[in-house]
Amino acid sequence: MIKKKNSILSSISEYAVLIGIVVVFIIGMSIASPYFLTFTNITNIIQYVSTYGIVSIGMLLVILNGGINLSVGGTLAISAYIGCSLMLRGFPWYVSVLVCILTGMMVGLVNGLAVTKLNIPPLIATLAVEQITRGVHLGLAQGAPLTGFSQTYLNIGASKFLNLPMAVWWTLLLYVIFFIILYKTCFGRTVYAVGGNPMATRVSGINNHKIIIFVYILAGILCAIAGIIVTGRMNSVAVSIAKGLDTRCITCCVLGGASVTRGGKGTIIGCFLGVFIIGLLQNSLDLLAVSSYWQEFIQGIVLFLAVSADFFRTLIARRKKK
Repeated sequence: MIKKKNSILSSISEYAVLIGIVVVFIIGMSIASPYFLTFTNITNIIQYVSTYGIVSIGMLLVILNGGINLSVGGTLAISAYIGCSLMLRGFPWYVSVLVCILTGMMVGLVNGLAVTKLNIPPLIATLAVEQITRGVHLGLAQGAPLTGFSQTYLNIGASKFLNLPMAVWWTLLLYVIFFIILYKTCFGRTVYAVGGNPMATRVSGINNHKIIIFVYILAGILCAIAGIIVTGRMNSVAVSIAKGLDTRCITCCVLGGASVTRGGKGTIIGCFLGVFIIGLLQNSLDLLAVSSYWQEFIQGIVLFLAVSADFFRTLIARRKKK
């Protein structure tokens, strides 16, 4: 009983700062804007964060594994474009969805193989893949967006259930699924172990390369799923789709407690709170009519502070060990 209480208290203290930030945002913005606490606005916030909320799950998995993934925007863009272009050529919507997911898987596989078999640092490998996927998307699109998808496909992201957009339900469902995967399965524990102490897992007989490749594949699939939802919601695959998605997802993960300097550290709950905080920040800036130019600056400051906090957390942890 005492152990259970201690576990609950440690969990609360772990997320206390994040919950505090959410409370401050809610109190402050409810005073600053009468529109903030309306059901419509709260729904808009959750719907808005659904795209990078889903992709942030994949980013968290990669960071837990000791890597980084800068190709998430290009993965989402090329997956959505190839899948939706097939639909416009007469293929059924479910074929488009399948091809979209397979494309995301293939990009993830390329990332994983580049990191494990070619020994390219994750930062360089995924940055290169981002450039390649963006280039292919732009080359195929020739500057023109895709639009006019089937209603069944649009319903995946745009329809409502219990008065909430499906994008919200998909996001919540995926967070629950990956919460179970990370904390209740052998694979989840292995992801943490490979990122936290790769030498020990290698000695214990775990194939680190297989885990890393599979994590990148999962990240690619999640990018594709986010692409399906956002294009279904917007009824369009814009040329600029998912621009800056990588930095936003990294910000969410680091803000939620993940460490980009060492693997094996971070939680899915923290990631969710990080996503929600960034959504609150973006919504608050919009309601306060802050210029889009300054919004970029503010989001950059948030990323800088989050990474700085991660650095100091790591430094303090190392000193305590000594």
